[in-house]
Amino acid sequence: MSTLANPSQVIARNFELFEHQRVIVAGFLDDNLPQQLCEHGAREVLAWGLDFHNHKVVSRFSQPDNLTLQFAPYFTNPSEEKWQQVILYWPKAKERAIYFLANVLPHLSDNAEIYLVGDNKGGVKSAAKQVKDYCDKPVKVDSARHCALFRANYNNTAPDFTKEDWIKRYQVSAEDETINIVSLPGVFSHGELDLGTQLLLQNLGHIKMKRTLDFGCGCGIIGTFIGLKRPQIPLELIDIDALAIESATMTLAANNVEGKVYPSDGLADLHGKFATIVSNPPFHTGLKTDYKVPEQFISGAPNHLMDGGQLRIVANNFLKYEPFMATHFAKHEQVISDNKFKILSAKT
Repeated sequence: MSTLANPSQVIARNFELFEHQRVIVAGFLDDNLPQQLCEHGAREVLAWGLDFHNHKVVSRFSQPDNLTLQFAPYFTNPSEEKWQQVILYWPKAKERAIYFLANVLPHLSDNAEIYLVGDNKGGVKSAAKQVKDYCDKPVKVDSARHCALFRANYNNTAPDFTKEDWIKRYQVSAEDETINIVSLPGVFSHGELDLGTQLLLQNLGHIKMKRTLDFGCGCGIIGTFIGLKRPQIPLELIDIDALAIESATMTLAANNVEGKVYPSDGLADLHGKFATIVSNPPFHTGLKTDYKVPEQFISGAPNHLMDGGQLRIVANNFLKYEPFMATHFAKHEQVISDNKFKILSAKT
C-alpha cells in the first residue's frame, strides 16, 4: 500500500461510497488510490489523467482487472456503458477543472454522483460556482488534512465534448517570424505569449544544426520558432502534461514545422544527447514556488548534452538558478535581463 496524498486520504475515509460502482477518477495523483478503490469494492475504475509523472507512478502498482489507466488529452470511454460516479481531483486552474468535467460528464448515467476533492487552498471550496450548470449544489461529505470532499448529482445537461470548443488559436511575432499558436486549457501561454518566452525568443543566440530539445514545451512556441528559423534542425519537444503535448503537436502542424513531440517525466524519458536544450522551465509545484523541479532539470541537463552543448533558459529575476549552474556546468553566464526576467546560458 502506498502513502496516499492528502486528497486521496479523504477519499479513502469514504471508500464505502464507491462500493459496487463504476467510477471515473479524473486528474489522479501519484499514489495508488485507483487501485485501492478496486480493492475496496468498486465494480470498475477508469483513471484518466494528464500528468505523465502521476501516470508512470500509478502504472507501477499491480493492476487489477477492473482498473483502466488513461494518459491522454481527451477522455475515451472504452465502452458504451455509462459510468455511475466521477471523482475529480480539483486542479488549481479552474478552466482545467471544467475541461475535465466537459470530457467525462457526457459518459455519466442519469443522476450520477460527482465527487470533487482537493486542497482547501486550491479552490475546491469555490467548486460549487464552477459546476452549477451541470449538477445540483455540492454538499460537503468530509474534510481532513486541509482538504475537502464534496458530492453533487449530475443533472444530465452536459453536451457532447468537442475539442475545438476548448482550443485557442492566436499568432505571435518574433524577429521576422509569425508563429501560429494552438493551445488547450491550463497549458503555459494558453491564449497569449508570456513576456519571459518573448524575451527568450529574442535572445536564443546561435543554435547549432544538431539535435535540439525544447524542455517543458507547453504549447510549443519555442520549438516551433526554432524550427521556423532553421527548418532542417532535428527538433524534439517534451512536456509532462498531456494537453501540452497535444497543443505542441498542433502548433508544429499549424506552422508546417517537423519535430518529435512526446511526454517525459522531467528528463527521465530522454535518450541520447542534444547540442542545445532550450526552456522556460516550470518552477511551481501546485500552488507553491518549488526549486526541486528546476534544480533536477539543471543538474541533469549535462548528462543529456553533447560536449560543448548549451543550456539556455529564461527565468524570473528572483529565481536563484545560477548556483545550480555553477555546480553542474563548466561555465555559465547571464545573457540579458529586464525588469522581470533574465536569460541564462550554461555550457558543458
